[in-house]
Amino acid sequence: MDPSLASIQVLVTKLKSEIFSKQKSGHLYSFMPPSAYDTAWLAMIPHPQENNTPLFKGCLEWLLHNQKEEGYWGDLPTIDALPATLACMAALQKWGFGDENIERGASKITN
Repeated sequence: MDPSLASIQVLVTKLKSEIFSKQKSGHLYSFMPPSAYDTAWLAMIPHPQENNTPLFKGCLEWLLHNQKEEGYWGDLPTIDALPATLACMAALQKWGFGDENIERGASKITN
């Protein structure tokens, strides 16, 4: 193995250990800012040992509880919320969660 690659892998392992050891709440997503788009993509990552479950279950919970009343995800109901809303709907659909949330999101997109 290339020595520089080994050095990078050691640093990545150390950083992951430091970040995850500080997560007292048990929610590994809490070290990231609350971005609906980014959270949705994290929610789509399957667990390495259990492909039928998400690696970051807390991200799915966040999506379920942070949809705006109007049906979109994101800060404002502008065109900028469209990618976040689509990503959130895709993540929920992937794991079979939040049928009502998906319907509300689809309703917002089609109106």
